[in-house]
Amino acid sequence: MTDTREKILLTALRLFARDGYEAVSVGQLADALGLTKGALYKHYKNKRDIFDSILRRMEERDAEQAGAHDLPEGTPEQTPVAYGAASITDIVAFSKTMFRYWTEDEFAASFRRMLTLEQYRTEEMGALYRQYLASGPLDYVTALLAALNIPRPRERAAGFYGPMFLLYSVYDGAEDKKAALSLADELLENAGKELEKIKENSMENPRIVIRRETEQDHRAVENLVRESFWNVYRPGCVEHYVLHKLRDDPAFVSELDFVMEKDGELIGQNMFMRAVIRADDGQDVPIMAMGPICIAPEYKRQGYGKRLLDYSLEKAAELGCGALCFEGNIDFYGKSGFTYASNFGIRYHDLPEGADASFFLCKELIPGYLSGITGEYAPPEGYFCADQNPEAFEAYEAQFPPKEKKVLPGQL
Repeated sequence: MTDTREKILLTALRLFARDGYEAVSVGQLADALGLTKGALYKHYKNKRDIFDSILRRMEERDAEQAGAHDLPEGTPEQTPVAYGAASITDIVAFSKTMFRYWTEDEFAASFRRMLTLEQYRTEEMGALYRQYLASGPLDYVTALLAALNIPRPRERAAGFYGPMFLLYSVYDGAEDKKAALSLADELLENAGKELEKIKENSMENPRIVIRRETEQDHRAVENLVRESFWNVYRPGCVEHYVLHKLRDDPAFVSELDFVMEKDGELIGQNMFMRAVIRADDGQDVPIMAMGPICIAPEYKRQGYGKRLLDYSLEKAAELGCGALCFEGNIDFYGKSGFTYASNFGIRYHDLPEGADASFFLCKELIPGYLSGITGEYAPPEGYFCADQNPEAFEAYEAQFPPKEKKVLPGQL
């Protein structure tokens, strides 16, 4: 869009926000721009064309805001996975950004004020006001909370969004704009904390237990791992065999071998291995590796995985683990404090320089543990047992019911 067309839209919005859409004529707009009506018509056919362009721009900007926070843009029916992947922390951060967007961004703020003025004058304006500022945001937050299994999501969404909606008017009339922003942040953060408590309580009913794995659990856990990883990273999977062998590995940390149960049903597991970083100065820095970690397929994207992960990390820290290296998806593990290992100066063993290392993650469990350390990490040798002894793996796999192996997009 040219600068002139952009200037026309912004100037029109300013006038619409001050006087109302119906009250502003094309002549008034042209005068405000220092243009003749004829010059204005070279860019837009009429006032309605200007208004439609404003609407298209707002739709684009709305989607950009959601995309920037990795929140879904469509409906729950269109993108159920994206809704399930959102966290309360994501929702709070997004809401803080949106409050600033609707108050500090001149284009969005003018659009908001215009709709506030015009909402009772035409059905169209009333519908747009509800879409952007009332029932639309309320419906969106309701859907996000419902995907997180928050009880009474509509009621909770109203409690979360209501203060934000009220504070738009407070901000507009406030002499101290920074104080209004701080108040909005505080209210949203407090609302987020309450939602976390509600979510925690809802997950405890039915009762959730995380405990150490026992020998009697072994086969059931291996079957759980097999079901969870089947056809995810390769046709079939090897993670259940890896777990089976790692339990006897000297690096296996039995104190950090966990299972998660929901009302007595096994739904998740996680485990840790001792590992080292070969530092560039010649020392071996003791750390831990993690996994396989999984949640039963029917319970994924409901918050159970993060709860198991956070509990496991807390216990690893209590055991004295200074840092953890792991291969995983930053979109999920980043919510529990993981970052790219390259940020710590840690390289992945035998990975060529310049190759994509976004899968290689790291988290300090003791702050500053990796300060001044650069070096290379190699996964414990036990993780490669299936590749090193394929005959033994095939014999082990034959003990399970047959499943179809599929080549799927996204496999390694």
